[in-house]
Amino acid sequence: MASPCVLLMCSLLLLLLLERACAQETPLTGIADICLQPRLEGPCRAIHFRWYYDRYSQTCKEFTYGGCQGNDNNFLDFTECSEKCKWIKKVPKICRLESEPGICRGYIARYFFNLRTMRCEKFYYGGCFGNENRFDSPATCMDFCLPRRTAPSFCYSPKEEGSCSASVSRFYYNTRTKTCESFTYTGCGGNNNNFVTEKSCLRTCRRRTKKQMSLTKELDEYKNLSRK
Repeated sequence: MASPCVLLMCSLLLLLLLERACAQETPLTGIADICLQPRLEGPCRAIHFRWYYDRYSQTCKEFTYGGCQGNDNNFLDFTECSEKCKWIKKVPKICRLESEPGICRGYIARYFFNLRTMRCEKFYYGGCFGNENRFDSPATCMDFCLPRRTAPSFCYSPKEEGSCSASVSRFYYNTRTKTCESFTYTGCGGNNNNFVTEKSCLRTCRRRTKKQMSLTKELDEYKNLSRK
């Protein structure tokens, strides 16, 4: 039978190993647990100006904290919020939405992008309503929300009309359809996913890797042979 001292040493060693395992948890998981919590003012009535990370705009925003309860997504200033939550990857707007099964009673397997885990996960869609964070397969989900980027980063920015009142015809690269589509630019603001012509948009954003070009060539050759 083991002595009490040996049992004590084993217990201490087990606690130490558990502590190390917890410490080695990926930082993003812990950060997401904080930054992706909803804004919560709390039930008290004090007025404290605080900052929270808004998952839908992926920016830090100011809010009024009541002074009690609330949650950890509550920072003293913009800098603290930005530093804490900067590790959360920027993804297209629809990928920031939570899964939404809708109000109907269907049982359709679909996939949504989970901003906390940065993975596409299965859920069951009822068949109506819901939101756009809903894909037929994990591959199409990942390809849209976390594509392998072979083009400049701004090509993956969402369409932004800008904040002025002009009406200018422009083109942006749509990562979902992998085409350049027209939109109306208001003349100021917006982002760099904004091209004067469709040709310049395609030339910039539809760069492909050698492997992709090789696969496309093989597919074209196969189609040509099939027609003969």
